[in-house]
Amino acid sequence: MHRVNAGYTLLVPLREGRGDEARALLAAYDADRRRLPFHETTTTHFATVTVIPAQRYRDEDLPETLLVATSFSGPVAELVRVVGEGLQALLACCEGFEAGDDLAAFIRDHRHGDTFYSGMQNLAPEDVRRHRELRDAIEGFLDSRQGSLPGSATGVRREIQAFVRARPELAWAQRPFAPPLSAFFALHWRTLIIQALVVALAVATLLRFTVIHTATLATGVRWGWGAVLGFGVMVLWLLAATRLAEGEQTFVSKRQPDDDVKKLAATQNRPVINEFTIAGPIKEEGALRPVFMRLLMWVVARLAEGVPGLRAGIDIPTVATARWIAADRGRRLIFISNYTNAAEPYVRDFIDVPDGAARINLTFGFGRGYPKTRWIVHDGALTDPNGFIHVVTENQRPTAFWYGPYRDMSIDNIKINRKIREGLFADLDDEEVDEWLRLL
Repeated sequence: MHRVNAGYTLLVPLREGRGDEARALLAAYDADRRRLPFHETTTTHFATVTVIPAQRYRDEDLPETLLVATSFSGPVAELVRVVGEGLQALLACCEGFEAGDDLAAFIRDHRHGDTFYSGMQNLAPEDVRRHRELRDAIEGFLDSRQGSLPGSATGVRREIQAFVRARPELAWAQRPFAPPLSAFFALHWRTLIIQALVVALAVATLLRFTVIHTATLATGVRWGWGAVLGFGVMVLWLLAATRLAEGEQTFVSKRQPDDDVKKLAATQNRPVINEFTIAGPIKEEGALRPVFMRLLMWVVARLAEGVPGLRAGIDIPTVATARWIAADRGRRLIFISNYTNAAEPYVRDFIDVPDGAARINLTFGFGRGYPKTRWIVHDGALTDPNGFIHVVTENQRPTAFWYGPYRDMSIDNIKINRKIREGLFADLDDEEVDEWLRLL
């Protein structure tokens, strides 16, 4: 079974007048975690369950909506089996769900696409716990052998390996830790399809003008390049329309009242890992913005996964998982993050370097109140970083229910623990062994 991390996002509009009932139910779940027992699942890293308030985009009412967002690895069947009863009570407040409905089918039908990033790719919750136990055991062993360890890094590593081999409860650590081939395809299948189509078109074009001159192949090549040209024209049209809309923007978020900021900050003062939810309508200028935002979010999702043969995925040092959701047909942007740090320092991590600010423009720049951008990636947070922070605090929503089992481990700790496990029995040269020991 692969351990590919993904986001499962459920968005369902609430029935009119049922929002208070849903919020009260979530407050009860937060007080008694047994009623929504994500802690009993084996695949869930994080879960956010909350109510997104009714908002307005242009002349459209964006409905009050139940949001259920989990970060998970592996199959999703246990979502229904373990937390199904609690979800059914919540969904009873939502449009389209009736008592006795097939919960699994309803959840599947209302799953919403997202742009998902994971700093824990190919890790299951059990891996995170085990890797910490391994590190604790090795560090305890090293502490007990102070003054009697070999003088070389290679010798110390051999002693550690012997210690692990002698511990039956750590037998799992001797097995190689590498994602199976199925994980590669589960993560990259969308990009691989596009790459396969591009290669097929290139090969067909070459054959058409060299050795095969059939009318069928010629027609296929013409249609293929016509589709590529049409897509390119559409992108340029959307880009031009967005640029015109950028020049029309008049509203930019201002600093929020200190009391409001303090209330939100009080919900994010856990010692290590915190969570926040941001939700708001996108900028009203430009009728094509919703279309372009959805297209760009799809592209960013592929970049976050990494493009096989071209580039590795995006790495955000302080983020365990994050997702961007183009909700309500692209009229509303929702962002959820599980991160290390307090809120404002975490937000500033993105904008303290130019490349980070440009990426923020790409993912957040469509949001209403965001500083004016130019050609999407220019200006914005680059020229007005505080404006980015203001729009975040203006659109941040209190999270009614959050599940996060790694409350005393930062994402950096989780990554280091993984490297310790991966390097323990790997084939390393002397320099790599020395670097590995520095992790302990």
